[in-house]
Amino acid sequence: MRIALLVIGVIFVSAWHSHTDAGPAFNAAVSTPAAESIDYRLAIGDHPTSLALARAIDARLIVRENREGQPIHIQHCRVSQGGCRARIATLSRLITEASNRAGVDPFLTAAIAMRESGLNPLAVSPVGARGVVQLNPKYRGKTVPFVYNERYRESCSLRPGACQREVLDAGLGLYNWAVSRCGGHVEKGLAWYNSGRCDKRNGYAASVLRERRKLLRLAKRSDPAQPAIFVD
Repeated sequence: MRIALLVIGVIFVSAWHSHTDAGPAFNAAVSTPAAESIDYRLAIGDHPTSLALARAIDARLIVRENREGQPIHIQHCRVSQGGCRARIATLSRLITEASNRAGVDPFLTAAIAMRESGLNPLAVSPVGARGVVQLNPKYRGKTVPFVYNERYRESCSLRPGACQREVLDAGLGLYNWAVSRCGGHVEKGLAWYNSGRCDKRNGYAASVLRERRKLLRLAKRSDPAQPAIFVD
C-alpha cells in the first residue's frame, strides 16, 4: 500500500473552515438516542464527511442500552462538556479538517484516535501520552501545549473539542512522516506510529484498519443516501 493511497476510503468536500473547537450549541440536558435518530445535521451542517463520521462515531461509542431501550454512550463521552453529542460533533469536524490539511483519510484518522484513546481527549497512557491520538510528551508531544501544559489542558477540558486541533495536526504530521520513513507503506507507517519501527507484525496497523472498516460500515448504515462516497 503506497503513500498515494493515504486518502482512501472517502472522497469528500469539506467546506467547514472554522478554527475553533468551542463546538456548536447543544442542549446538554437532552439524552442521546440511537445514531439513526440523532440529527447531527443541525449541529454540523451540510458537511458530508464530518456528518458521516459523527454518526459512525456515535454508534461506535454506544456501550449498552437502558431499560427503555435507549443507547448509553461510554462514560468519558457522557460526562464531557456540553454532553456527548457536542463532543462527537466537534471532534468529527476537527478530525475532518485536520485530515484535509494532512491529506489523510478522515476515517483512518478517526480509527487511529479510536485505537489510541477510545476518542477520549483526556486519556493518558502509562508513559504520559495525551490527547485523542496519544502524543508522547518526550517526542512530538513536547511542542504541543495540550500535552505539556497542565493548566492549559485543564482549561481545554471545559470545551467540547478539548483543544484537539493542535493534537490532531501534530499526530497526523507524525503519521505522514512515519509513512514516508517506511517507504510510503501505510501499514508500516501505522506500525511506526505505535512502536517506532516499520514492522507491521505487531498487529497495531491491522487493528487500526479494522477499526476504519467498522466506522465506514457504521457510516453507511446510519445514512445510505449520504452524499459522501465510501469505498472499502
